[in-house]
Amino acid sequence: MRKISFVVLVLVISAAQAWAAPRTADDWYEEGANQYTLGNFEKAIDAFKQGFSLEPDESKKANYLYNIAQAYRQTHDCKNTLFFYKRFLALKASDTAKPLPAKKRKEVEDFISEADTCVRQQTQLSERPPVNNVPPDGEGSDKGRSAGDKGHPPGETARQDPPRKDVATASKQTEPDSDPEDAGVTEAATTGQPRRISARLIGGGSKVNAGSISVPIQATFGVIGGYPIPINPRLTVEAGAAFTFTPTPYNTDGMDRRGSLWGLMANAAATYEVIPKLGVRVDLGIGALVFAGIDQSPFTDGAPTSGALGMFHVRAAVSADYAVTPNLVLTAMPGAFGYSPAAAGIVGGGSIVSYDFMVGIGYRK
Repeated sequence: MRKISFVVLVLVISAAQAWAAPRTADDWYEEGANQYTLGNFEKAIDAFKQGFSLEPDESKKANYLYNIAQAYRQTHDCKNTLFFYKRFLALKASDTAKPLPAKKRKEVEDFISEADTCVRQQTQLSERPPVNNVPPDGEGSDKGRSAGDKGHPPGETARQDPPRKDVATASKQTEPDSDPEDAGVTEAATTGQPRRISARLIGGGSKVNAGSISVPIQATFGVIGGYPIPINPRLTVEAGAAFTFTPTPYNTDGMDRRGSLWGLMANAAATYEVIPKLGVRVDLGIGALVFAGIDQSPFTDGAPTSGALGMFHVRAAVSADYAVTPNLVLTAMPGAFGYSPAAAGIVGGGSIVSYDFMVGIGYRK
């Protein structure tokens, strides 16, 4: 019994740790900032690199490169410090929305100059051959030792201390989560969960066949919302819900009346960025379809109903998304297919099938 309890406890703890692990770019950014504050610079570097690879917003990526360089600077890794500061400047050079202030550019260029000097000194030191070797008895002669090497153990060249103004100069240290205006970078969001949401409003036309009755093309509308989960820099999946509404007008006894189809589904989607700003999205929804307002209508062959008729519903759609801004998306849905097995009472039985073509606008954060 104790063994079973222990196993259950381990599984619960493991599940909790997996749930708490960083998942999005913003999660990794906050993890990197925390590790940097605690002085765990290697862990901060790993976290910022993970965040960079998952960050879908190109305008925020320079922030990660700057913070990676800052963390390498703290570890006295001159070569990587130089590389990531240069990559930061290269990325900011194409940022027309928030260009780097001249003061901040000068500061980064000074860091680059210091790191470049450090790299050259380390290279020279590593390439300098030893003057002589230490014999097994530990006693060596001064033969072959230059005047500059006197005072040092036999076989050891004079050691050079790192430059006083090295890469880790504390006076110029900038925290990764410092004020964005002062740092010259766009800081990633650090609000609590959920960190990102996606919502879109769509509308267009729909062709519906209800049982044996074909409904003329009608206006249709929908709302789709969810929580995006980045898989890699190009692929994002989303879990959420979808709602659709399509009117179904009909005439009975010489009077124009209107029924309606209401869809409510759990929705899963995947978006793949084909080129910058343009992505292809696939949606799959599963839930319920409600056919309302059809009492004594042609859809029921004039028979009364006890209310709206509910049935199982599945919907699949393909769309193209264009990111006008990092937060605003325009979407075009050339094809969406809906299917529901007809509820008892629908004329002709069979199924209710819809074909939709829609456009819309989306917001994500």
